[in-house]
Amino acid sequence: MGIIISSFTGCGREFLKNTYGDKVKIFDSVEEIPMEEIDDESLESLVSKVMSVVDENDIVFIDSSKKIRDAFNSKSIDYDVFYPSETRRGEFIENQVRKRANPKNIQKLDRYFDKWVKEIDDDESQNCYKHKLSTFGEFIGNSPIIMQYINSLNNEQR
Repeated sequence: MGIIISSFTGCGREFLKNTYGDKVKIFDSVEEIPMEEIDDESLESLVSKVMSVVDENDIVFIDSSKKIRDAFNSKSIDYDVFYPSETRRGEFIENQVRKRANPKNIQKLDRYFDKWVKEIDDDESQNCYKHKLSTFGEFIGNSPIIMQYINSLNNEQR
């Protein structure tokens, strides 16, 4: 059984996929349904899809938006959320600019960064395991928790 990771924009989801994708099976549901198209029916479909593939994959990514997290919380589905501290706002925006992300997405991140971080901070769901990335340069791909998990999977396969 794999783990479900809710990933805040810029926390290193792509890096993890590109770096460890040949070592672990990763399913990225973030690419399944564009956030602009999320409604109750597509949320239900997304949750069903994630639950249908979590046993076959080591890591399943979901978006960190409140709507998505609420959908998983309402069904008491455990997941880990990785998100930056509010002090890293400038770093995250700079990284998106350097990455040449869509300007509208950068603008949206700039406008809502603090609100999104606070929403995660305020989430008190028992099935939401928060991992606040507070240190400059700290991302999912170099998180000791994720590295330990990936190493344990690789040891099992030997």
